Amino acid sequence: MNIADIILMLVGIVVVLRGADNLTEGSVSVARKFHMPELVIGLTIVAFGTSMPEFCVSMASALNGTSDMAVGNVVGSNIFNVLLVVGVCAVIHPMSVEMSTIRRDLPFAFCATVALIFFLADGTMTRGEGWLMVAMFVMYIWYMLRSIQLLAATVTKKRKSTSAGSTSATVMPQESGTSSTLIGKARALNGRLRAFAPLLIIIGLAELVVGADIFVGSATRFAQSLGVSEAVIGITILGAGTSLPELATSVVAAWKGSTSMALGNVIGSCVFNIMLILGLTSVIVPLSPSGISTVDLATLFISALALYVFSFTNKTMERWEGAVLAAGFVAYMAWLLMNV
Repeated sequence: MNIADIILMLVGIVVVLRGADNLTEGSVSVARKFHMPELVIGLTIVAFGTSMPEFCVSMASALNGTSDMAVGNVVGSNIFNVLLVVGVCAVIHPMSVEMSTIRRDLPFAFCATVALIFFLADGTMTRGEGWLMVAMFVMYIWYMLRSIQLLAATVTKKRKSTSAGSTSATVMPQESGTSSTLIGKARALNGRLRAFAPLLIIIGLAELVVGADIFVGSATRFAQSLGVSEAVIGITILGAGTSLPELATSVVAAWKGSTSMALGNVIGSCVFNIMLILGLTSVIVPLSPSGISTVDLATLFISALALYVFSFTNKTMERWEGAVLAAGFVAYMAWLLMNV
């Protein structure tokens, strides 16, 4: 076992995560300088910024000729997010599921998962399939924006109807799910050091490129030294490493009782990983993963299906359902270790 490669992997992922943070912070500051709405900032800059670790790691893997790592990173990240992150969050605090999540976000996440499995059935993901994924992502963002606009129109009508004859406070409906999570993150970014925003963007991009190269290179050497397949390293180390922000933010949100934000964070990440990350990666470099097994794809499908079913029943993710998801993650990891 090469200790130096382990240290380099840790350094690489820290640099990647820091780069994503700097890029997002700088971009939000620039956007606010030009008075962009928080909705647009949340659904574009923040959304893409938080997905940059997965994108850079998958892109670096693909450019290095390791398609197994590129695909394994996304497959592992989604399995990690659904089974472990959602499972742990639901055990901490039962998660209420908003109707917008059930009607919009979950169907898109499930369809993206099915599409990915279908595309990988022949062992390749072509540029055409990548473009289709990107088109699905654009449709998802458009649908999200459209639903928010309809909600805003409803609120406006209620304000007009109550302003004439009532002075009592009116409770306004609020957007929830993935979009509210992204908008909340945009508001949390307070635009520090706005004068240095362009420099932050440049530093963030440099950190992402350098960190991803270090992370992928050391992970590849580590896999070779252990005789472990690149797919397994992608699913485990790369997938878990790039999902650390989702784990941290979702667990903290669940601990504070903000379960809708925790669930929206995970579902949004799953959609972005498949449609945007793998979509863009395969457009630039067609992928031919050979180490992603049927069990890996079956686990990905079952986890997406379980998330949809558990969320739909009673519109709540109970503690026992979270425990089932977490147990599924442990079982899958055990299977991977036994078949290394």
